[in-house]
Amino acid sequence: MKRNPSAFLAIVGLMLLATAPMAWAANPATISVTVTIQNLSVSATGPIAFGTVTTSSQTVSGAASTVTNDGNVTETFSLSLTNPGSWTAVQAAPSAAEEYALLAQFNSSAPTSGSFTYANHALSTTSVASSGTKFAGDQTGLSVAAAATRGLWFRFDAPTSTAVTSQQTITVTVTAAAG
Repeated sequence: MKRNPSAFLAIVGLMLLATAPMAWAANPATISVTVTIQNLSVSATGPIAFGTVTTSSQTVSGAASTVTNDGNVTETFSLSLTNPGSWTAVQAAPSAAEEYALLAQFNSSAPTSGSFTYANHALSTTSVASSGTKFAGDQTGLSVAAAATRGLWFRFDAPTSTAVTSQQTITVTVTAAAG
């Protein structure tokens, strides 16, 4: 009987294939898809009380409001105010009766009165976004990470004269936007 080496190798190869473990691909394949809904949220402590001040004076708050990014994305804070009954906010030194200025600055500790400028820190009834200079001290309200806090200090510039001598409440609104 004549031996055929090719046939022998083919038979050995088939035997090896039969005893080798088979690899199978999974069918079907699955993919996990996750999603988180953007949550814009900001909180602030208060109230901030200036107490009794004299006309034509400038007073820096004795404490800061702690502003916290309670959301889950980086936020930029915008600030605005609501005038009390008889007064009108100005973005310059008050020069008439019933005019006042309220200035705000993000800072880690109490800023000096002179560190506030009307151009960068005066609040108005229109919401204005923080920037690298707007409302900035040694901190900013720009691109605040989730869970991060900022100290927000205020300077009150009293009216030159006023008929209102009872306590007034100025509401400051802090709004968060993504970014």
